Amino acid sequence: MSEQPSAPRPLPVVAFFDIDKTLLNGASLLFLARAARTLGIVSLRDLARFGWEALRFRRRGEHLGVLEEVRDRGMRMLAGTSAERLHGLAGSVVRRMQPKLWPETREVLRAHLDAGHEVWLVSTTPDFLAQELAASLGATGGIGTGLEIADGVFTGRFTGPTMHGPEKAAAAARLLADRGYDPADCYAYSDSINDLPLLSSVGTAVVINPDRELAAHAAEAGWRMLRLDPSSIRAERRRVREEARRSSA
Repeated sequence: MSEQPSAPRPLPVVAFFDIDKTLLNGASLLFLARAARTLGIVSLRDLARFGWEALRFRRRGEHLGVLEEVRDRGMRMLAGTSAERLHGLAGSVVRRMQPKLWPETREVLRAHLDAGHEVWLVSTTPDFLAQELAASLGATGGIGTGLEIADGVFTGRFTGPTMHGPEKAAAAARLLADRGYDPADCYAYSDSINDLPLLSSVGTAVVINPDRELAAHAAEAGWRMLRLDPSSIRAERRRVREEARRSSA
């Protein structure tokens, strides 16, 4: 009787992935608003207003001021929604997202899981949505902007600052410290210069379809750069496998 291949031995390595424009071709909050409209949680007028804010996000880039305006608009629409319904909404949103996930980035994410690494999504998107998307991809977990739940209902307020820029790096550092992992052994993937603190906090930073500022920084720092073409993705998957073999040897 032939032996079944064993699962990869878990390694003390984490790969952090940004969501919007790195894993997802679009803005996750806009997917959330559309799904909320379909389920009758928000009005068409609210959706139109939110869509305008999301369009500004896509055109002007991921600046904190714009992100907070978009976030606040979206969360005001969801205030008063039960936690149970929010989780149901997250499932609907993730189903809508699936065709818009970059298949190339998913392949890299899967390569980390196959190597026995933990994979965490880290994003400005609400925590319940980051967690749902992570679960759908088989990732270890999702870190997002925390929502305040009181008596089983979302209050429209947040438990802390937007998960953006330095906050992402701080959340990653806390997670690694809790596990006793060395940041030098870990990875981060992003498209935006705003994630420079996160990218700089790990041993291997990889930029995916980067904005102009991040591309310039990555070139100067000697970071790997993926343009979501098959050859670059195949090369990145090979690197992940080879590095995992060296780590476990």
